[in-house]
Amino acid sequence: MGVGAWARTVLLLLAGAVGGARPGFGAEGGHAFLNDRKECQRCHVEVPRRGAPAGSLRFHKDLVSLCLGCHTDKDLSTLHPVDIRPGFRVPRDLPLDEHGTITCSTCHDPHGAPVAPVPYVAETLGKRLLSVVTRKKEHKTFYLRRRNDQGQLCLGCHDRNVLATDGFHVKEASRIGQYAGSEACRSCHGEVYREWKKTPHARMVRDLRKDPGAAGDAFNGSPPFPRETALYALGAHWTMRFVAEKDGKLVVKAPIWSITQGTWDTSYWVDKPWAQNCQGCHTTGFEMKGEARYVELGVGCEACHGPGRAHAEAKGKAPIVNPARLDPERREMVCASCHTTGHDRSGQFRFPLGYLPGKDLTAYFKGLLPKPGQDNASFLGDGTFADRRRQWLFWTRAFWNVRGLDCDACKNFRGQGAGGKAKATLSPSEYCLSCHRKDLPRDDLHGKHGERGVHCHRCHGPLVSPGGKQYSIHDHKFLFMAAEAPQALAPRDACRQCHNATADAGGRRVAEEKRRPVRP
Repeated sequence: MGVGAWARTVLLLLAGAVGGARPGFGAEGGHAFLNDRKECQRCHVEVPRRGAPAGSLRFHKDLVSLCLGCHTDKDLSTLHPVDIRPGFRVPRDLPLDEHGTITCSTCHDPHGAPVAPVPYVAETLGKRLLSVVTRKKEHKTFYLRRRNDQGQLCLGCHDRNVLATDGFHVKEASRIGQYAGSEACRSCHGEVYREWKKTPHARMVRDLRKDPGAAGDAFNGSPPFPRETALYALGAHWTMRFVAEKDGKLVVKAPIWSITQGTWDTSYWVDKPWAQNCQGCHTTGFEMKGEARYVELGVGCEACHGPGRAHAEAKGKAPIVNPARLDPERREMVCASCHTTGHDRSGQFRFPLGYLPGKDLTAYFKGLLPKPGQDNASFLGDGTFADRRRQWLFWTRAFWNVRGLDCDACKNFRGQGAGGKAKATLSPSEYCLSCHRKDLPRDDLHGKHGERGVHCHRCHGPLVSPGGKQYSIHDHKFLFMAAEAPQALAPRDACRQCHNATADAGGRRVAEEKRRPVRP
């Protein structure tokens, strides 16, 4: 590789990977207070002993959040990926945190010297000439743990040849042309398509330019950012995030709108790049080939069945992935690809870039991290798919979270382990009523059942897959269902599952005194 190409690579790394020479970042002397032992407990739980290993230090918050307490979104606009497990041995002078993950302090020493007699980052020719003319003998270190004027810091972890060839991205051919879009499934699978359209998956991302009402009441009153900047709404059940353009790029805005509470949560981190952090799971057919591309917004049919153009054009005669026919582990990987934490092979994307249903997820998804509330039984931290499965099962059990699920759930896991207070969960009826409170008939039937603690699903059961072992992932159909089988019942037959009563032809109860106690 020529000198010019290597220089460009180093400059790109400095700009994007380690927070290079940007105004406002690492200002000279900005960390002076950190060297005062009286200030230790601003960050540390207790005053650390000198020379203590990084993995033994305890903090009030995770290290990234501590840094963001002073540094702004503008300062860290091109933040190196954090909260990821590298998957290889990192040099000892580039410490990971107690969970083995990358943080700001992996590359930056907050207690380091602010200046040095030699350059720590690559400087332009003009800057170097100016240093010679002015006989400047001090250069900002930006608190880097190693000099990086020739890529020394970056090369501590990254291979020179991989970096030079833009090895961050998965080198696979584009698959965009292999997708058909969910509309193509409609002609043959009309009923499944109609039920899928009602699900949160289908409404995961909505274009506010085409559907302005998707924002609901979020921008009434005094929102934390202007309504006209929001392009997409993410989520439709408990919480909502918004994608907006910022400096020519799409970002997920930090404020979270609580649909159920009608309030904004402005405590969450910073605006994050949409493509690298969220788009792979919130769109279908996502790929990164120079720029982000996708087939459709939301979680469409092909998100679980894989590319289906050939299948659609052949009127169903060409093969397509059917999760029900996969072995149990591969089937679970389809769900785990979005509903567990981690990053792709490069560490640049917070989802398994390049993964397709039916493939081995472990080849695409690395760096599993615990979620809030996980303990030593539900998270072992061994990086295996068995551990990822534990997190998926934990997620399904903890799904009915009272606060509602949002992106913060996968981030602020520290301090919420086995000793932390367990979060409350919604009952099945509360879950239903978080959307359907206005639809609930105000009649004696529903009122009395509610008073006795009978949950909605006792009468309105979701459609069950063939075999009766799991709910169908396609539908939002709540009929009167038999408790032990997937067939629908007439209303009065559904009542007889709990009530030992005879009824006349009109369905009226004639033996109220024989009624058994109602089961929740």
